[in-house]
Amino acid sequence: MLYHHSLLSPALCSLVVGLLLSGFVNAQDDVPTASSSLRLFATGFAGHSAMCCDGEGTVLATNYRHLGSVGRVDTLQGASIVFDAPAMMADDELLFPLVGISLDSDQRILALDSDHGRILRFSPKSDSVNVLADRFQGRRFDSLFAIKVGPNGNIYFTEPERASGESGTGSVYRFDVATNRPTVLEENLDQPTGICLSSNGKKLFVAESGKSRVPVYSLTDEGQEGKVATYFLTQMLDIDDPKEIGRLGHMVLDRRAWLYIALWDRGEIAIIDTNTGKLLEVLPSGSDRVFGLALWQDALLMSVPGKEAIFRYDLRPLIGRHAP
Repeated sequence: MLYHHSLLSPALCSLVVGLLLSGFVNAQDDVPTASSSLRLFATGFAGHSAMCCDGEGTVLATNYRHLGSVGRVDTLQGASIVFDAPAMMADDELLFPLVGISLDSDQRILALDSDHGRILRFSPKSDSVNVLADRFQGRRFDSLFAIKVGPNGNIYFTEPERASGESGTGSVYRFDVATNRPTVLEENLDQPTGICLSSNGKKLFVAESGKSRVPVYSLTDEGQEGKVATYFLTQMLDIDDPKEIGRLGHMVLDRRAWLYIALWDRGEIAIIDTNTGKLLEVLPSGSDRVFGLALWQDALLMSVPGKEAIFRYDLRPLIGRHAP
């Protein structure tokens, strides 16, 4: 399927290059890139990695060292594996990727197993992993991509497409922590991939990859009230054909309400000021592919599959150019 990723060789998965513990690289170390603001942050990732931060400077990322793992990167303690996703069957030895990750208020890690359509939840207190959800109204999820936890604890996630592979079969769901079940928020979308929420949880941003656009929905406790805005990337990037933009990866929203969108197949990050609806800049990743994004201190972290690494982009010069 479109959003499933091929397995890497064991030799490649075990490659860890670093200066500190378990492949951690100090954020100040220079690497040759397209921009002086871009620095190597950590290495040793098996292809596509999604990321999130715990609010205290620790980064959690999927597929660290090998597919199906979640790793922790700490600037003081280095990097380590937190847990491995459980196999579907006891005798199943095939590795599979985790493509989305988030953290709830109880510091439990939520990760998406797209190959098997599962939302996994790891509890550090019990050191155990359980399946939070794997189906909607009796139908198993065919593909999963991004997951975010809202201020009230409800969980939002995307299913880019169903097994038919036709356009317009993607959906956005909310897992209600009160009822302990998922409900559909929006359907008939063309490959919804990355999502993010406003800080107050009142707006949901969705990367509709098949249309190269980002619809924005108004959220209530009962669901979503409708679309309040749409950002058309073809117009902003002055591109006629959405296919030239290709797939969209993960998204993040900062405290200025600037939206960062990974242009997966272009190796770039588009930045939109959602206050004005204008494109601020397009940042290079230093590679032809960029997948996961996370905000970390005064920087934007981006995962670059081709280099099996996470890079750090210093946002201070960009903020100086555009902040009022």
